[in-house]
Amino acid sequence: PPSKRSARVRWLDPAAVDRWRDVGLRGRDLRGRRIRSCRTRNEQRDVAFFDGLYGTGLRLSEWASVTTDEMPALGADWPFYKCHLADKCAKGGYGHPYWVPRPVLAGVCAYVEGARARAIRGAQDCGRYAELSDAIVVGVSKRSGTVRLPDGNGGFIDRAWNTAGPALRRRLFRRTDAGLEPLWLWLNENGLPRDPHGWHHTFAEANDRIAALGVQNFTCTPHMLRHSFALRWFSIGKLVYSSRLGHLSDEEARDFRVQFGDTWHLVQTMLGHRRVETTKDVYLEPFRALDVEVLLAQTQGLSVSGLMADLFGSHPMVLGDPVTRR
Repeated sequence: PPSKRSARVRWLDPAAVDRWRDVGLRGRDLRGRRIRSCRTRNEQRDVAFFDGLYGTGLRLSEWASVTTDEMPALGADWPFYKCHLADKCAKGGYGHPYWVPRPVLAGVCAYVEGARARAIRGAQDCGRYAELSDAIVVGVSKRSGTVRLPDGNGGFIDRAWNTAGPALRRRLFRRTDAGLEPLWLWLNENGLPRDPHGWHHTFAEANDRIAALGVQNFTCTPHMLRHSFALRWFSIGKLVYSSRLGHLSDEEARDFRVQFGDTWHLVQTMLGHRRVETTKDVYLEPFRALDVEVLLAQTQGLSVSGLMADLFGSHPMVLGDPVTRR
C-alpha cells in the first residue's frame, strides 16, 4: 500500500549526496582528504554509476542495463542530453525519455576511456572473451536506435534497442582490431558485464566505510538517489513555476497549469511514472503541503542546494550533510 511504501522512503539533500559519494566511494575523510589505507579500486566506475543514478533518476536495474551504443556523444555546450529507456529494461515494460546532465555524461565518458578500457584490454589479453560460449557478435548498425544481430544464416537483422532486454544485452559483443568488446556499459574488473545486483554490494561497502569513521545514521541505497532526484527537481520546479506565475492572477495561473502542467507533472515525467499519484503519494508525500510562498520566502540569495538544506534540514526523513550538522 502507498502508506507502507512511503514510510520506507528516505531522501538525501544535495550536500549529503556529495558527502556520501566522497566518503563512501572515493575514500575521503570528513575533511575531504584521501585516506591512504582506504582502497577504492573501482572509484571511477562507481562514482560514474552513482552520479548517473542521482542525475537521471533511473532505477538501479534500468541504469545498470544501458549499453555504450545508447549513450550520446559529449557535445560542446549542451547542459542535458535526452536519452530513451528501453521498454525491455524499464519497470513494468514502460520505457520513457530521461535526461543525462553534462557532468554525468562526462563522468561516463571518462570511465569508458579509462577504467573500462583497461578492464577490456586485460580480458582481451588473457582470451577471456573468446572463452564465452554464449557471446553474440553484432554487426555494424546502419540505423540509429538499432542493433544488428546475426540471423543464424550467415547474415544480420536489425533490431530496435527498445526491444532488447538485459539478458540479451549482456551477451552482445563487437569485434574490433584488438578483439571482442562488450556493449554492456558497466563492467567488472575482469572485463565481464557487471550483474546489476552487484551494485547493492558496492553501496553496502560504502555505508560500512562511512560507519567506520564514526558517522551514524548516514546511509544511502540506490533507490534513495531516485527519491532524492525527485525531491531536488520538485524544489527546482517550484522555483521555476513561481517565477512564471508570480505576476499572474489566480485565474491566469490556473489556466497556465492546465496548459503546461504543474510541478508534480514535471517530476512525474522525469521519473517515468505512468500516474502522477505515484509521484505524489510515494516519492514526495511528506512535501505535498510545501507551498510556493514558503519556498519564495526562503530563496533570497540561496542556491538550490542552500535552499533545500534550509527547507528540509530539520525533516526527519531527509538526510543532510553530517559535517555541516556537526
